[in-house]
Amino acid sequence: MQNTFWNKLEKAVDTFGLVLIYILLIFLPLSELFLHLLQSFTGLSESQIFWAVHFYEPAILLFLILKIVAIIILKVSSLRGGTTKQSVGVTSSSVERLPRAEKKFGSRNDKADWLIVAFIILALISVITHRSDLSRGLEGLRFLILPFIVYLVARLSNYKNPHKIIGVYLIISIIIAVIAVIEYFFLPKGYWSQFFNINSFGFGQNSLVATTQASSLLAGPNQLASYLLLAYFYFLDRFLFSTKKLTAEFGNYALVVVSLAIGLTYSRSALIGLVIGTIGMFWLFGRGQARKISYAAIFVAAIIAAVFYFALAGGELPRDILTHGSSFGQHLLATKSSAITFFHGGIIKILFGSGVGSAGPTALKLGGIVSENYYLQILFEVGVVGLIIFGFFVKEIVVRLFHSSKTLFFAFAALLVNAFFLHIFSDNPAMAVTIFVVVGLVVNVENQALNSKP
Repeated sequence: MQNTFWNKLEKAVDTFGLVLIYILLIFLPLSELFLHLLQSFTGLSESQIFWAVHFYEPAILLFLILKIVAIIILKVSSLRGGTTKQSVGVTSSSVERLPRAEKKFGSRNDKADWLIVAFIILALISVITHRSDLSRGLEGLRFLILPFIVYLVARLSNYKNPHKIIGVYLIISIIIAVIAVIEYFFLPKGYWSQFFNINSFGFGQNSLVATTQASSLLAGPNQLASYLLLAYFYFLDRFLFSTKKLTAEFGNYALVVVSLAIGLTYSRSALIGLVIGTIGMFWLFGRGQARKISYAAIFVAAIIAAVFYFALAGGELPRDILTHGSSFGQHLLATKSSAITFFHGGIIKILFGSGVGSAGPTALKLGGIVSENYYLQILFEVGVVGLIIFGFFVKEIVVRLFHSSKTLFFAFAALLVNAFFLHIFSDNPAMAVTIFVVVGLVVNVENQALNSKP
C-alpha cells in the first residue's frame, strides 16, 4: 500500500515536472516583454515584479524537493522489499515488479547527471563560503545554475518525447523570427514605446553605430540570435534530407525567415557559431548530398552578404559591422585585465574562483570581473575545479548527442562556440532552458534504449 502511494505520488510529481517544462518553454521567450509590461502598466514594487516574472524558480525548487523525497522513499522501500523477497526464495523475475525508481537511478548512463550535480554543489559551497556578500552570491547562483537545474528537471521528469517539446519551440521560434524580420524592415525604432507605451524594450534599444539590431521579443539581439540557432539547424537538417520539392517544404520557408532573423541581429558570436556548425554539418553529411549542400552554402553566404549590404546601405562603416564600434576593443581589454587580476589572486582563488556572482551578468549589474566569455565566467566564479567539472559534463553531453541526434549536436556545438564570446547560458534563459530541456529529454530516450538491452 505504501509503495503504491509513493508510486502514485512520483507519477504526480513527474506530471508536475512536465507541466513546468512546457510553462518554461513558452513563458521564457516572453518574460522580457512581460517584465516591461508590468513596469509600464502596474504600480507593483520592484520585488513584486521580480517574483511575478521569476515565479518558476520556487516551482522548480518544489519539484526537485518532492522528486528527491519520492525517490529516496521508493529506493528504501525497494531495498527492503528485495531483501524480504530473497529471504523467502522468490524468483529473480519478481524483481521486475519492484517500484520503477530502483531501475531509473544508478544505471550505466548517469555520469553527466552526477557531474552537473557536483557542479551545482560546488557553486552552492562557493556562495556559502563567500557569505559576507550573500545577496551577490544568490543573484549569481540564479544566473549560473538555472540551465543545469532545468536539465535535472528534464531528466527527473522521466519524460521521453522530445519531439513534442521541439515542435512547440519551433512554432515559437518562427513567430519570433517573423517579428524580427518585420520590425527590421517595416517598423520604426522604439515602436514598442510609440505604439504600445512599453518603454525601454525591443527594437531600437541596441545598435551597431548607425544600424539598429533586430531583437524581436527577447532581451536583445544576441539573445535572439542564440535562441534561434537550434531552429536554424533543425530546418537546415530538414532541407538536406527532405525528398519534397524545395517549394513544397514548409521548413525551407522557415529556414529563410530564421536565418534572416539571425543575420539581422548582427550578432557576431552567433554567426561564428552558425558558420562553424554549418560547415561541420556539411562535412558530415557530404556524401550523397553535394547538390543540396551547395545550395545551402550559397544560401548562407547570400544571407550574410545581404545583411552586410543592409547595414552598409544604412550608413554603417564596414569595420563597425565587425567591431560594433568600440565594443570589441572595450570587451577585449576588460577581459584581459580581469584575467590578469584573477591569476594573480593566489592558488585558492585559481582553484575555486572568486565566488559565484563575481563575474558574468551579476558583475555587469553589480560590478565585478568582466569576462564576456561563458567559460571565463565559470573559471572566475568557481575556479579551475568548476571549469574542469563543467568540461567533463559538456564532453559527456556532446558524445551522447553525436550518437543520438546529429541536429541537436550541431546546434549545441554552435552554442558552445557562441559561449566563447558571451555569457549566453547565463544571460539568455529562454535559449539556455530550451536547449538543456531538449538535451535532457534526448538523454532520457537514449537511456531507455540502453537500459532495455540485456
